[in-house]
Amino acid sequence: MPGASPLPKQGDVFFDCRRPDRSLRISRHPDAGVVVLSIWNGGVCQGTFQLPADQVGMFADALLHGPPPEAAAETAPELFRTGEYDTHPRIA
Repeated sequence: MPGASPLPKQGDVFFDCRRPDRSLRISRHPDAGVVVLSIWNGGVCQGTFQLPADQVGMFADALLHGPPPEAAAETAPELFRTGEYDTHPRIA
């Protein structure tokens, strides 16, 4: 996937409700087996995340339904299938 393109060839663009110059771009790359999520500020890409294509359904489900009720009640740091997330990082 060479360089950032201004608009995805296969994908969608969503605009931030607070600032229309910010957007989330979703571009599909079936040849690479990923969906790229990128945050744009004006015409500059601020960061990207490559989501494996086989996890897109799980990601969409998380957006639609949120965490299961039993997971929301937990007080321990969350453990996701893709790794650990420390809700209270220690800064040295």
